[in-house]
Amino acid sequence: MSENKHILRVENLRKSFGDNVVLKDVSFTMDKGETKVIIGPSGTGKSTLLTCINQLVKPDSGTIYLKDINVTKAEEMNKIRARIGFVFQDFGLFSHLTAMRNVMIGPVKVQKMNKEDAKNLAYEELKRVGLLEHADKYPAQLSGGQKQRVGIARALAMQPELILFDEPTSALDPELIGEVLAVMKDLADNKMTMLIVTHEMGFARTVSDEIIFMEDGVIVEQGTPEKLFKNPEHKRTGEFLFKLTELYGEGDE
Repeated sequence: MSENKHILRVENLRKSFGDNVVLKDVSFTMDKGETKVIIGPSGTGKSTLLTCINQLVKPDSGTIYLKDINVTKAEEMNKIRARIGFVFQDFGLFSHLTAMRNVMIGPVKVQKMNKEDAKNLAYEELKRVGLLEHADKYPAQLSGGQKQRVGIARALAMQPELILFDEPTSALDPELIGEVLAVMKDLADNKMTMLIVTHEMGFARTVSDEIIFMEDGVIVEQGTPEKLFKNPEHKRTGEFLFKLTELYGEGDE
């Protein structure tokens, strides 16, 4: 069925916290291998959207489909979450586990993989993010950029169909941001399906297939980076991008 060709469909999603309506009928789709970047002012619902997709927060109404599965009505959410990776802005690592064990834990606990296979898988994913030599270190022994790369390896170890990134560089010192973005660019080049909330405009411009601009809980505009940066339909999109590129720079053309 044509409606199921998308890997992700978000339809008329609404979410309020008390009187504050954070998401107002948000709808969009994603295809396999696509990288979409969500941008917008703080407090506009970007992170809430990601947590609703992963059902860490329950939407008030609307529907989310992962392929043909209605995520909003799924009973076994752990199985769904195993198919949707999540990389948090504050890393979310277990402090008492080494980098290797942090990456192993999902496959062992959720997918019931035997420990030897999980260790081999963790080895490959840590190698993929350039951290193999730090496999036996604990989070306290790692830099912020290294912690975030472990977080990415942990998400990849679940072999997800989609990975959500919630401002993955916002907690990092400026000199560490590049090493995380380089790993994400490599994933995009290898057609990992990714939905990314970020203010890194150079990254968004060069890596994304489509940019979604959100404000006040709605999607104001979405389109290719070329369209939004060069010829936005809405004045507000142009104003926001101009301010953000002035503040953070555009990065690589």
